[in-house]
Amino acid sequence: MMSGDPAPRPRHVVWGREVPFRNPNFTGRARVLAELRERLTRDATALLNQPPQPVYGLGGIGKTEVAAEYAHRFRGDYDLVWWIRAEREETIINALIALGKRMRLDDFHTDDRDVSIQRVLDALRGRDPFGAWLLIFDNAQTAAEVYPYIPRGGGHVIVTTRDQHWHRVLKVGGIEVSEFEPDETVAFLRKRVPGNGATTDDDALRLATELGNLPLAVEHAAAYLSETGMSVAEYIELFRASASSVVSEALDIPYPQAVATTWDLSCARLSLGAKALFKLLAFVSPEPISAELLVQPTVARGLPAPLDGVLSGTTAYRRAARELARFSLIKMDAARNVVQLHRVVQAVTKDQVLRENPEEAAEFRHGAHTLLAASDPGNPTRDDSEVAYERSRQHLVPSEATRSDNPDVRRLIINQVERLRIRGGYTECLKLGQGTLELWRELFGPDDRQTLALAVQVADTLRARGEADAATALTDDTLTRLRANYGEDDPVYLLCVRNHSISLRLRGDYAQALATVQDLLQHYQSVFGEEDQVVLQVRNSIAINLRCLGRYREALQYDSDNLREREQTVGPDATDTLRSRFGYSRDLRQLGRYEESLDAIREIGRILADKGDAWTVFRLLTHNDLAVALRRAGYREDAVRESVRALELHHSILGPRNRQSLQTATNAVNDHRAVENLAEAQALGEATVQGWTDVAGPDHPNTLAACANLAVVLRLRGNPKAAMELNERARTGFVAQFGEAHPSSLVASHNFASDLAMMGEVGRAREIGEATLAHSRKVRGDTHWFTLATMANLALDRTGDRDPQGARALREEALAGFGASESADHPDVRLAEQYTRVNLDIEPMSD
Repeated sequence: MMSGDPAPRPRHVVWGREVPFRNPNFTGRARVLAELRERLTRDATALLNQPPQPVYGLGGIGKTEVAAEYAHRFRGDYDLVWWIRAEREETIINALIALGKRMRLDDFHTDDRDVSIQRVLDALRGRDPFGAWLLIFDNAQTAAEVYPYIPRGGGHVIVTTRDQHWHRVLKVGGIEVSEFEPDETVAFLRKRVPGNGATTDDDALRLATELGNLPLAVEHAAAYLSETGMSVAEYIELFRASASSVVSEALDIPYPQAVATTWDLSCARLSLGAKALFKLLAFVSPEPISAELLVQPTVARGLPAPLDGVLSGTTAYRRAARELARFSLIKMDAARNVVQLHRVVQAVTKDQVLRENPEEAAEFRHGAHTLLAASDPGNPTRDDSEVAYERSRQHLVPSEATRSDNPDVRRLIINQVERLRIRGGYTECLKLGQGTLELWRELFGPDDRQTLALAVQVADTLRARGEADAATALTDDTLTRLRANYGEDDPVYLLCVRNHSISLRLRGDYAQALATVQDLLQHYQSVFGEEDQVVLQVRNSIAINLRCLGRYREALQYDSDNLREREQTVGPDATDTLRSRFGYSRDLRQLGRYEESLDAIREIGRILADKGDAWTVFRLLTHNDLAVALRRAGYREDAVRESVRALELHHSILGPRNRQSLQTATNAVNDHRAVENLAEAQALGEATVQGWTDVAGPDHPNTLAACANLAVVLRLRGNPKAAMELNERARTGFVAQFGEAHPSSLVASHNFASDLAMMGEVGRAREIGEATLAHSRKVRGDTHWFTLATMANLALDRTGDRDPQGARALREEALAGFGASESADHPDVRLAEQYTRVNLDIEPMSD
């Protein structure tokens, strides 16, 4: 290495725990492996940017074994190898979340699942911190489900699948894996059963023919031969005598008879306990299942024999599991304490039990549901419940738990949906929640209480993801059904009412939203108790609605009380406490206490950063408010820097059409305008007005706020006529909804007067200014910053309207008020001192 060259970065290799152990009996497949290697490295000077390679074939044909062998054979070429179980979307997401943890990415947090997945995919695309990587998506069902999670460029991707039509999506042809060649079957048997001297090549070829050279069936036969010492010839006779099982023609495997017969022969050798465990595993997911989920002694006592004995303790369970593993009926991973049944074996087993003994099938399915329900920690909001919920979640749909009428099973599903929403996994949450909700309405009726409880959680998730209209429609329907069937003191009804109040607020109906939560507070206190955290959540909602209505002092009282209570009960750094502190900081800002507000929002940001919180909706909101607080306090360059960053984060995480993203954009327009980035402010302002119009409607208060802010930009760019039209629209809309004295009405009137003055209508400008000042003195007080700005502008209009004495007195009062404030060097003060108009802006509401 030449002097001055940078030292090579130490190589840190990540090898996923889910990658199957290398099969010491792997045989053949030379053509498939060679073609796969050639395609992944074709025309490449480095292991980068090759198209994903589908490896397809029917079930049990050995696709997974081929992919695992490739990973082991070429692991030295990669910095990262990660195995992704791709049978369902939730297992893909779980694998990517686990990968993010291992990659040690900045700004990666498992509590924000949707965001974290994108962070992982972006890091893989950018090859940071791993330059050469291999992802293996195993047993992908459809291209459409897997495609969004495949990084575009940066490394290698292998997809094992039964679907041979991936070229329609990936634009590449796949590699087909078919049955063993006869000589490969013989070689495998020789390797797998090396001590059986009675095995001849002729016998092995005969067995290969009987089993159709299907690798899975050959593996079962080899395990049987190895375990029993039986010769191949004897096994063939036994196989032919037993080959009478009937299996479903719908099973997507070649030679289902061979698979059914080979495992049937093995099952005949099993103890009753091992056989019971084997059948139980057929009624859960084929994904790995934790021993902690299976072995629950208290629950096991209620299960039918011999399952009760097998699951009564770890000793009995492990004895049965090892017995199954010896016959290759399951795979055991002792390090992770999980077992796994091959999905083809599971399909055949489940099919036969259902056909031959439906009552027994119902017992095993019920047993699986009982174990799942018993694993529920019962509190989806607690961080320490995460592991237990993850153990059960992937088994809910495959076990048909979503169809169960067991209240405990249904409660587990409701809790899972709530947990996913809290963790930011909105995609997974809605997939489970909406699908189950539709099913429950069909099975149990739309008025069933647990169906309605699930609907409350689904509506909450829709709202959190920005689908306000869908959330409102679902909430309204749910509320009506709960009230009619269960009464207004029912806890589920009370939770739904709170959601309904949020819907009202999102629609801009702040007065009705306030009345709803004020009435709700009494019910919550009587049902949940004065000090319950949900009561504080209602009080928080009251403060938000008061703030939207411009009643800032009342909001401050609620937020102050909540903040004090939460600091004492859940601690100063808890998220709920920070939410109260956030509301408190907004109240201070609206009351004109800018430096105090800035200090409060800075403190929230510091705590969230120190805690390592993800960019959740709340943390994004605090970043937006930091920019607003900086602008209000006069730190305009800092404000625009922070608002640009906040808007970028919102767009990348929530999308540009999300309401909170639009709130951030509305504020960013003001930041750009304040530093005279007028062209950028106008472009963003026009897009934001259109966005609010599309999302909330033309008359929504936040649409009007965006209009008022854009109007200021248009006037500063020399277009007072367009500004006046927009301001008139905003002013008229605010006055119609809230009256002349609402803070937003006052800002729109203040700026409208400036438009009129620029158009030469000084008399009318003064008339509006006088009325605005009178309302502002009464509503905000004589020393509020916005009142002082109104004085400064009105003094200019009095001068223009030939009232120099009145102008002088008002100007002196304004400058004295500015000088006495904590922000005497604020840019707006300099404008007032220089006889220049001061512009005001409106913060969007409904936070």
